[in-house]
Amino acid sequence: MAAFPTRPDLLPIRAQGQLLGAIELCQAPASEWEAGLVRHLGVIVAAALQAQEQQQVREHLRRTEQLAMAGQMFAAMAAELRQPIREIQQKADELLDRPADSLTAQEVRRIARHAAETAATVERLVGFARTDRNEIARLDLNSLLRGLLQLRDAVHRNRGFVVEPDWCREAVYVEGVRAQLEEVMLQLLFHAEQASLRLGLTIRETGGLALLRFEFPNPDNQVELALCRSLLRAHGGELFVSAEGFAVELPSVAAPPMCPHAQIGAVGGPSPMTILVVEPDEASQRRFLTGLGEAGHRVVPVTSAEEGVDLLRRIHFDVVFCATRLSGMKWLDFFEATRPQLRAFVLLVEGFDASPRGDGIRVLRKPWEVPELLAALAEVTQPVPVA
Repeated sequence: MAAFPTRPDLLPIRAQGQLLGAIELCQAPASEWEAGLVRHLGVIVAAALQAQEQQQVREHLRRTEQLAMAGQMFAAMAAELRQPIREIQQKADELLDRPADSLTAQEVRRIARHAAETAATVERLVGFARTDRNEIARLDLNSLLRGLLQLRDAVHRNRGFVVEPDWCREAVYVEGVRAQLEEVMLQLLFHAEQASLRLGLTIRETGGLALLRFEFPNPDNQVELALCRSLLRAHGGELFVSAEGFAVELPSVAAPPMCPHAQIGAVGGPSPMTILVVEPDEASQRRFLTGLGEAGHRVVPVTSAEEGVDLLRRIHFDVVFCATRLSGMKWLDFFEATRPQLRAFVLLVEGFDASPRGDGIRVLRKPWEVPELLAALAEVTQPVPVA
C-alpha cells in the first residue's frame, strides 16, 4: 500500500509495521504532550481495527466449519437412506407387475412416486456434501433470486403463477454456498406454487440482517421444511413460518472488494455447473461424481429417465449426460420430452453402438477417461459464435 502524505494533519495508523489507515487532525498538536496523546490514540485505533479484522476472520472460519459439518451430516443421512428407499422402489415395482384392482395400483404408484422424489432429494444432499469449501462466497440475494425466477418463468407462465418482487435498491450480500442457498429458495418457491397462484417477494437489509419474505395466501402453518431450516442454520440464519407465508433471516456482509486491476471481459476459469447424470450403473455414477466434482461442478445422478424428467421440471441443469441403455423410458423419449429445458445433452454411447444423429445431441463413448469427460463438457457449453 502506498504511504500517506506526510502532512501535519494526517496521523498514520500502523500495527506491527503495517499501515492500516490515517487519522485526519483538525489542527496540528500544539505541544509535545498533545502529540503524544494523538500518537497513543493512533495505537488504540490500530488495535481496534486489528481486533475487528481478527473477529471477521474467526466468524468466517466458524461459518466455514458449520457448512463443512452440514455437508458431512447430509452425506451420512444419504448413506443411511439410500438402501431403504431403493428397497421401497423395488417392492413397488414388483407389486405393480402383479394383478391388482385399480385403487390398489393407484396407491402403489403413489408410493413409487414419493420414493422417487425422496431418492432425488437424497442425491441432491450428496451433491451438497461434495461442495468444496472454496465455493463459500459472498452472494447477492437480489441476483440469486432473479436467476431462480428466470429458471421457473416458463412454469409460472404455464400455471398462471404471478410473482410480485420488491427488490432492495442496493445489493444485499450474504456469505455461503450458492448451491445450498439456491436449494432453500427453490423449496420455498415450490411450496408457494403449490399453495397459491400469487407470491409477494420482498428483500431488505437492516441491522446486519438480510430479510426475505415469501408472502402468499393460505400457507401451511404446519409445514416442517427441515432441510431448509438445517441449511439456513448452517449459514447462521433462520426460517419462520406464519399465516402470511415464509420469512428468512441471514447475516448480511459487506460487498466484496473490487479489484482495481481487473479487466472487464477477462476470461477466467470455468464457472461451476449443475449437471444431471442419467446412468443406471452405480460405478459409472461414482466416476462422474469424482471426475466432475473435483473440477468444481455439482452432480446429481439418477438411475432412470423418469427421475430425470421429474428433476428437470423443478430444477435447472446446465448439462445432461444420459446413458443409451435404460430401463423404462428410452433415452430418445427422454430427450424429446425434456428438450425445451435442456441447454446441452450428451449421450453416453457403448463402445460398439452406432453414433446417433440428431440436432442438439453430442456423444461421449464408454469407457471414457476424465480428460475426455471434461473436454466433452467444455465442448457442449462453449458459447455459440455470433455470425
